[in-house]
Amino acid sequence: MKRLFPFLAVLAILASCKKDDDSGTAIEVRDPAEVEAENDADLVEYMSTHFYNYEEFENPPADFDYKIVIDTIDGVNADKTPIYDQVVTDEIYVESDDVTYKLYTLVVRDGDTEQIPAFGQRVVCNYEGTLTDGTVFDRTYNYPATFNTLSVVRGFGEICTRLGIGTGYTENGDGTISWNQDFGIGMVFLPAGLGYYSSSGSAYRYVNLIFKVEMLQYSDVDEDYIVVSSTTVSSPDGIPSHLEDVDGDGWPGNDDTDGDGVPNYLDADDDGDGIYTIYEYDKDEDGIPDDSNGNGIPDYLDPTYPVSN
Repeated sequence: MKRLFPFLAVLAILASCKKDDDSGTAIEVRDPAEVEAENDADLVEYMSTHFYNYEEFENPPADFDYKIVIDTIDGVNADKTPIYDQVVTDEIYVESDDVTYKLYTLVVRDGDTEQIPAFGQRVVCNYEGTLTDGTVFDRTYNYPATFNTLSVVRGFGEICTRLGIGTGYTENGDGTISWNQDFGIGMVFLPAGLGYYSSSGSAYRYVNLIFKVEMLQYSDVDEDYIVVSSTTVSSPDGIPSHLEDVDGDGWPGNDDTDGDGVPNYLDADDDGDGIYTIYEYDKDEDGIPDDSNGNGIPDYLDPTYPVSN
């Protein structure tokens, strides 16, 4: 499998400038709100002047490969419907930047709408990441990629959590498989604030990105950890990461019950009371989080338990 390029989370802005790891020169860390305004204007302009091959998806030719192709609206294509008229616009607030970003998604084909992955689940998908000038900076090749939707940049994760999977695959008998051609297909247009922003490890600072995705499969994952003698050790707490969305906003990345800087889905002790979540979550194994002192707060999120008992 090709190494995933979009593994960085959206970075908090920590200083006005920092050293560029590649060139040794200082780079400016710009104001997020200013960059968002510029990015959004450029995205709207791009989507207003480009279209995708929607007519082929509406009436697929016999040899259609179900790949999204973007082209410019001009000449013989002057009457095409612009992408901007087809996308769904969402506003996503990023607390670390204190900025609300506009994100544009387009579900080209739904897939199985009863099986759509959530943030915190592991997906199997094909994808292609490009700049608005058509430059491909990352993509899958012979094999799909597998990753947690919380381990990629926010905008990429958003389109992954809006596409249904397909009905599976067929084993070819030679060690390979062929995926059934009914999986969800879509793309997302995202500003730098939901991408790499000013990351010194990225050549794509402050630029808009486009991801095309084919959603094949997903599964639960539990990625909490503990630190033993300065070594990070995996310690699943029994709660799938996508269910550690305490505030119910669909994004587990901002749920940090004990305020220790580690979101619950990565924290083996969610309430910071010194007792690992796995020992407080469901001791009687009835499938319901325990609330031993009856105060309406599950034990694993309640720092007063067992202190007050």
